Amino acid sequence: MSSRRWFNNRLPQTLAIAQFLLYFNAFWAALAMLRVGSNGAIVTLIIGLTLAANLYGGWGIANEMKRGYQVAIFASFLPIIGRVVAALLTGGILSRVGFIFLGGNVINALFEYALIALLLHPQSKDHQKIWFT
Repeated sequence: MSSRRWFNNRLPQTLAIAQFLLYFNAFWAALAMLRVGSNGAIVTLIIGLTLAANLYGGWGIANEMKRGYQVAIFASFLPIIGRVVAALLTGGILSRVGFIFLGGNVINALFEYALIALLLHPQSKDHQKIWFT
């Protein structure tokens, strides 16, 4: 029997909720992959990276892996990084500050910042320092 799992309910609640949000983001990235169609290879690549990072981050946290936790932190910042890159390509950061931090949707931004807060919470950081391999 394999000891690998997709969800670990024995983690602190900050990491357990972060696992759920990572898989939730991966679900939306998978739907975005289906919707992208012919928008371009770069957009498809970015969405694919987002999908893979969220899946691996959630799976890595569930299996108590330090690398999974690190990838999860990277995945949580990917939407903001993507919006900064989009702002740079379309004319400048200062004119697009609202877009960078809110992304045009306040509810979406709340989930993004909640995931970042859950992963960087002292309880999550302390647990991964002690128990993750």
